[in-house]
Amino acid sequence: MSKKTTLFSKLKFLIMGLLFLIIFGIVIGLLITVALDLKNAEAQNPPSASKEIAEIEKEEASISEETISMEPETGEVTTPIDDTALLIGRDLPSGVYKLVSDMPTAFYRISMTPQANFIDIKDNDVFSKFTYIKVEDGDYLTLIDADAIPLAEAPVTSFENIATHKNAKYLVGKDINPGSYTVYPDDKYGFVEVSNEPINTPSNIILSSYISSPISINLVEGQFFKISQSKITLNQ
Repeated sequence: MSKKTTLFSKLKFLIMGLLFLIIFGIVIGLLITVALDLKNAEAQNPPSASKEIAEIEKEEASISEETISMEPETGEVTTPIDDTALLIGRDLPSGVYKLVSDMPTAFYRISMTPQANFIDIKDNDVFSKFTYIKVEDGDYLTLIDADAIPLAEAPVTSFENIATHKNAKYLVGKDINPGSYTVYPDDKYGFVEVSNEPINTPSNIILSSYISSPISINLVEGQFFKISQSKITLNQ
């Protein structure tokens, strides 16, 4: 009897152990399934994370707009000077213009948008008395203390008065005769530029240099000749 009882007890213990393991496995499986379902639900619809990301993107967009509207350290104009930008093709025809001013200094800006953030600016400059620009349909032109005159109607600036126009751009064949000239720095340094078009792009520029001593240049009709803090004489 004792041997049968011992065997029955062992079988009973073994069966209970197996039942415990089966129940434990089922519980663990259910817990894992619930955890995975919760994780998938969070991935598909994370309300707090979405709100945080939206706030961050909104803040970054605001910072980006403020950065674009700031002036770079170079001092270039990056914000609108006024609200009178002329749309080329609507307010003025495209083409080459001579800008003239009665003020000691004047300013122009050509941009792709009327707001004229610095990334939209195609050309801008401060000049004395006169200069030349080229604008295309869709450009925005802002003028400060200057008038734009179409090239065909533009007045001639006499070369004899060059001593009073040390910061200007001349049209060779109109304001100054073609020929050989010597450019002198007015002080320690000066600047000289010769180009095929009034707009400053690498493909148009023939010569662009700061000078600390006299240099000789040859000017051809149709070229644009710019000097700054310099004077010139005709070579004999």
